Amino acid sequence: MSSDKREFEVGGKQYAVRVPTVQEIKEANETRSRTFNEALQRGDMLREQLESELRKRELWNDQREMEYQTLRREVIDGEYKLQKGGIKLKAAKDVALQMANNRNKMVELLSSRTDLDSNTCEGKADAARFNYLFACCLVYGDSGAHYFPNKLDDYLVNQDDPVAVAGATEFYYLLSGSDTIDDRLPENKFLRKFKFVDEDYRLVDEEGRLVDKEGKHIDQFGNYINWKKDDTFVHIDDKGREINDEGDFSDEHNPFLDDSGKPIDEAVYEEVVEETEEAEEADETPVEAEKPKPKAKSKAKRKPKAKVAAKTESEESS
Repeated sequence: MSSDKREFEVGGKQYAVRVPTVQEIKEANETRSRTFNEALQRGDMLREQLESELRKRELWNDQREMEYQTLRREVIDGEYKLQKGGIKLKAAKDVALQMANNRNKMVELLSSRTDLDSNTCEGKADAARFNYLFACCLVYGDSGAHYFPNKLDDYLVNQDDPVAVAGATEFYYLLSGSDTIDDRLPENKFLRKFKFVDEDYRLVDEEGRLVDKEGKHIDQFGNYINWKKDDTFVHIDDKGREINDEGDFSDEHNPFLDDSGKPIDEAVYEEVVEETEEAEEADETPVEAEKPKPKAKSKAKRKPKAKVAAKTESEESS
């Protein structure tokens, strides 16, 4: 892969992101300035106001600041230990893993700050600049033609496009000059060098098989497994007991013993259980409600209203 572009594949088709031209960078900077001024005129927050706003919303306080700075110092101390060396390799591995854990905690602490920063004038301006450059630099791998013919306008309404999602990551790596930021972290360099992790920074043993932090073998989904001599594995629970695909224990059942140590005939008990279940099912069978009996029809016939009315008129005339 050349230094002026990065190629990638989505759905069996080739795409690429290239380095922006001088003209594109100039236009992107103009877009950034315009976005910043518009946000400022709307009254959006500036980055220098971020600290006070975080504390106002109770998203940051002195305790979190102290915790963050403590983690930061521990990471720096770990970097020093790995650079200096002179300690057992196992101890150095523990240092590197603790550094990685501390960095994750730092990211969690800063998550609210990062989210709020994206809404500042500077955050919106930086995002607009990146989006403009990316929309210009995402191209088809075979022809080099723009993936978004209308550039930014097309990208803004298609940001969830799988090609756009994958391309944005590749473009970030292209601009930063590194495949991933993780590659540059001292602890990851150490772990990769001594083959404690694989290419995706997942912990592995001496044979390259996945393990957890305690050294127990796991599959790609984090389930415990036990490797066999024929290079196959079976799933186990956290105590090493074999389980099947349904999550049930695989060991065959042995009869229980009576007080004298003799096997109990469990078939007798199974018959009792089956009879009980059948009885319960019978009790739960809904009983059809009895239909109400039809009322007996009266034998007396009512006189038609017309005749009654006629008789009344004749009586009145007499």
